[in-house]
Amino acid sequence: RRRKGLIDQEAWRARRLGPLCSIGDKLYKGNRHFRLAEDARSCRFAVYGRAIVLDLPAMTGNAGITLREVARLAASGELNVQFKLDEAKLHITFDPERIPNHPERKRPVVAIKGRAIGVDLNPLWIGIACVENATDQTSLAATHVLDHALIGLDLARSASPETVRETLAAVCDRTIAMARASGAGVIVVEKGLGKLRSGGKSRALNFQINHWARTMFLAQLRRKAGLAGLKVTEVWSGYSTTIGNLAFALPDACASAAEIGRRGLSATAGEKDVLPVCTDAAVAGLWKDRGLPPGALPRPSAGWRDVHRGLKAAKLGVRRPHPALPDPGVRRGGGMLTPCGLAVTRLKRKCRPGVIFRPARQSPA
Repeated sequence: RRRKGLIDQEAWRARRLGPLCSIGDKLYKGNRHFRLAEDARSCRFAVYGRAIVLDLPAMTGNAGITLREVARLAASGELNVQFKLDEAKLHITFDPERIPNHPERKRPVVAIKGRAIGVDLNPLWIGIACVENATDQTSLAATHVLDHALIGLDLARSASPETVRETLAAVCDRTIAMARASGAGVIVVEKGLGKLRSGGKSRALNFQINHWARTMFLAQLRRKAGLAGLKVTEVWSGYSTTIGNLAFALPDACASAAEIGRRGLSATAGEKDVLPVCTDAAVAGLWKDRGLPPGALPRPSAGWRDVHRGLKAAKLGVRRPHPALPDPGVRRGGGMLTPCGLAVTRLKRKCRPGVIFRPARQSPA
């Protein structure tokens, strides 16, 4: 970039000098060069006989409690702490599993056999579904949805990294809360979330999902789930949207999440192929509802690949669109009920992005 004239000499020197990274070493009080103060308000950096003191802002809440606990464990030689120093921030990395008094640590979940939480990631929506199948994990008919939630992120393209992290942390908390309430010991996420590259209409959507889902969400979910005694696993998610919409009468992302959760149960049971058995019952209802002759779609014996292609070629609207997000003025007023029978509440705080759609509870007569 310097040779092409894209950056000047000062910018080139700054990039050569930073960022500075120091690997943790608990034999030297957590790190050879950095020392975090007990109150986490300062950090001493020493190298080649010279030392400077970095003044840090006051951290409150769980972050402040965690940093002070990290400083105590590092000083006693019980924890490795990695430091990274760039132009604006000091990044502190550690293993949360090695902190006994972590403020986010929860009592381990008493897992019920045959239950799992599936998570489906989309650019603007996240579907969560709790499924149960304790008999035949390859059967769609034996899989039952116990609970589901649809989360609208409502994140702008210009949203700050802090806002994105806070919103995704709230989604992780909702997922773990559903797992604890239903007794599911495993959370299943779609596998192979690499960076998407495309142009045209999909470019803006791919930018949004690359911004948070590919690395940030999964890392946060693994950390929080580990502190709650839950296991996070990944499965192949091909045709999950098509199969989910055929088998479960749920919103699009939740139906796909239910199928992903069922595949997690299949993988846990040791099944080599995570795809369900393709039977006539899977698409018979579709033929009846659409008024199509039996020959309009390929027979299920051909496999899910041909069924998926047949649905695309016939241009059948088997997908259930997500409900429209309520207006910001309505969202500040608390919960509301959508025409499709879903209860809408805020994801976390007032005036923060993100809403959650859940099945409305029927009041007793």
